[in-house]
Amino acid sequence: MVNCQHCGKPLNISQHTADGMYKSCPRCSVKDGEEHIFFPYPDSFGETTKRSSDNHPEGPQSWCYPHRFDKNAPVTPGGIQCSEIDRRNR
Repeated sequence: MVNCQHCGKPLNISQHTADGMYKSCPRCSVKDGEEHIFFPYPDSFGETTKRSSDNHPEGPQSWCYPHRFDKNAPVTPGGIQCSEIDRRNR
């Protein structure tokens, strides 16, 4: 398992920003191989009640739209690296 070079958490596990406006795509993050790659949430992911949990009752989809339909797609353009998200939140 590879961890994010910025935050140290596993790249294959979704991360949410504190304000909930961005979420990382595990597939994009693993393909990047260095940092979590974030996209606007929920617009870039979608939601379903089948994935709802106590922490996320809205039921976020794990992967961004392009990877939900093609797991072999390259890193989705327009993503924001974990280090940049951190800089924006300071």
